[in-house]
Amino acid sequence: MSRRLLAAALWMPLVALCARADEARPSAKLRIGLDKLRAAGVERTYAELVEQRVCAALAEAARGADVVCPADVEAAARLAKDAMVFGGCQSDDCLKQVDAIRAADARVTGAVERRDGAVVLTLRRTGPAGQAAEAAGRLPEDLDGVAARVPEIVKKLVP
Repeated sequence: MSRRLLAAALWMPLVALCARADEARPSAKLRIGLDKLRAAGVERTYAELVEQRVCAALAEAARGADVVCPADVEAAARLAKDAMVFGGCQSDDCLKQVDAIRAADARVTGAVERRDGAVVLTLRRTGPAGQAAEAAGRLPEDLDGVAARVPEIVKKLVP
């Protein structure tokens, strides 16, 4: 496969993601961005699982809103990097496209931490007008328990 064909093959998914991001902007849909959760005292894979479940729970709880997960931004950044390497775009253009995907009206930040022998999920949502909501709760150590408990915590963030 030639370099141009390879660059085009790598670049097309990023273009599609950007188009999806641009399509979502003109509508009145709220766009919620989840930042990577800080992990302390827990296994990395456990923290990643919690982060994925938080993102899915945000999409479920905020019906009609677009949710941008950290995995989406990481994938767009990797595609942009590949596109830059193969000449598919200039660095500024590639970075602007990643920023367009990452852009959101509301942001959710948080942490998965081990405190006093328990795993605690803490989340904070900051809205377009600066209003904030916070939610926290203990998480079980088993995966089934996490899948059931995370949506309960996330619902406290979404009106």
